[in-house]
Amino acid sequence: MAAIDSGAPPPAELPGDTELVRRLLEQQHPELASLPVVLATEGWDNVTFRLGNELAVRLPRRAVAASLVVNEQRWLPVLAPKLSLRVPTPTHIGVPSDGFPWHWSVVPWIPGTSALDTPLLGGEAARLGRFLDELHSIEVPADAPGNPYRGGSLEPRYAGTIERLERLRPTLSEAWDVDQLAACLTSAKHIPIDSQGVWLHGDLHAKNTVSARGRIAAIIDWGDICAGDRATDLAAVWNLFEPAVHAPFWEAYGEVSQPTRQRAAAWAVTFGLMLWDSHHAADPAFAQLGLTTLRRVIATDL
Repeated sequence: MAAIDSGAPPPAELPGDTELVRRLLEQQHPELASLPVVLATEGWDNVTFRLGNELAVRLPRRAVAASLVVNEQRWLPVLAPKLSLRVPTPTHIGVPSDGFPWHWSVVPWIPGTSALDTPLLGGEAARLGRFLDELHSIEVPADAPGNPYRGGSLEPRYAGTIERLERLRPTLSEAWDVDQLAACLTSAKHIPIDSQGVWLHGDLHAKNTVSARGRIAAIIDWGDICAGDRATDLAAVWNLFEPAVHAPFWEAYGEVSQPTRQRAAAWAVTFGLMLWDSHHAADPAFAQLGLTTLRRVIATDL
């Protein structure tokens, strides 16, 4: 996952359109080539096309995302059977060819909207807690992928995050306790990771959570999957839920050390600042979720 400099996705390095999808299907999965193909969404790393009524095609749109697709293809079939929430395990694998240089996937089409558009009901907090407990309990093999942006110590990110916080102070100070946010980051900087690395989704937030009338229908976009500190994923509780329903989340997840909760809160602050700082122009609702995340951290008694 590349660093975010603005709210707009970077330009695609290769064009992806319905004709390309059709050609790739004809070459590699001809049994699917007659299905209708319609552009569904284009994100930072991938472009997604709906394929008939039940499937979708995901193509990387930048070279940096190509390895992320490979990680999904390799590891989601291993993890999915052990998880209680649906994940988009590829049904068909696409490989590099003369027409397209990267791996690509056919995945199930999962009905619903993002949890950014349809917020989750409070009762879903426990379901998310159980899901993360399941994910984090799966044995991590020696060849599990790493990720330079997720799952490690917060210390290397500290200077940049504090700089961002201070730069944003004028836009935050009237409504938020900026000093409390800074203290959260500073204390977590010195807290060592006190547990073994676990499987991580790595980018768990409202846009990667499919909501069906407020219930979790699926957890999607596993490109940042890696092994690392569980606190990175646990930060999602502040992104997705109000503090009033956090207790069922933690109860369903199971025992968590106080240092892990503190690191998780600091990751939530880090992600919240990034959203607020980076998405004003292209995605104001996503930027506003950053502020909401910060408010929820401030309202939590750690």
